[in-house]
Amino acid sequence: MDILGRLTAAWLTEATGQSFIVENRSGAGGNIGAAAVARAMPDGYTLLMGSPGTQAINAHLYPNPGYDGIADFAPISLVAEVPNLLAVHPSLGIRTVPELIAAAKASRLAYGETSIGGSTHLSAELFRLQAGIEGEHVTYRGSAPMLGDLLPGRIAWGVDNLPSILPHVRSGALVAVGVTSRARWSGAPEIPAIAESLPGYEVTAWFGLLAPKGTPGEVVATANAALAKMLATPAAVRRLADLGATPIPGTPEAYRDHIAAEFRKWGEVVKRAGIRLE
Repeated sequence: MDILGRLTAAWLTEATGQSFIVENRSGAGGNIGAAAVARAMPDGYTLLMGSPGTQAINAHLYPNPGYDGIADFAPISLVAEVPNLLAVHPSLGIRTVPELIAAAKASRLAYGETSIGGSTHLSAELFRLQAGIEGEHVTYRGSAPMLGDLLPGRIAWGVDNLPSILPHVRSGALVAVGVTSRARWSGAPEIPAIAESLPGYEVTAWFGLLAPKGTPGEVVATANAALAKMLATPAAVRRLADLGATPIPGTPEAYRDHIAAEFRKWGEVVKRAGIRLE
């Protein structure tokens, strides 16, 4: 989020000649920052870098996130998406999704993820639900503590953002079972997509720019055009690829539809998995 937010600010500054300043407002899974933008003047001077959490998931997890991820914003454009990666400890001898499912059905394997209520958490829960398996779910606050248990084998499998966990796969410390995107990631085409074994499975950590509800249409259109121009440059494509990300610009309408579809999808997953945060 922070890296993509700063890149987007730099790209918009270059494209428009206006200064864009990044202000981090962390906490409550992104609710604090999103609520601040939702309450801001709709004049184009305060924008939000949204994510699945802020726009589509948190409403199902928190009793009162403080804003409506759909109604309180004017979408500008999606920016990029990053797949997650499911990996296992090599001592298990597991190499594929079917092998992991069989092992998990034979024994309650411990598993973990890196963000409570975030895309890695729901990646793991969606996998568990679609595969029809149970297990000992261990929650972590960040990549480092989760990897601290996965690398020595204290948990059997885990899900992390691809850029964080891929170096451990390439070193041989972990075994990649599958990426969570619909298709294989171009940066590591040897790793299958989980959807190849579980049709319909798809999770990506996506990021996009939004303004407060009521922001004039011409402001939204100007920001959308500037972002689309920058995301089409070879330099931007290379920089995102270095982060394990893929540019996904589009229209404000397409972004709104995407948020609505994600809202419905994750609401069902949260309900089925029984996840609730205070």
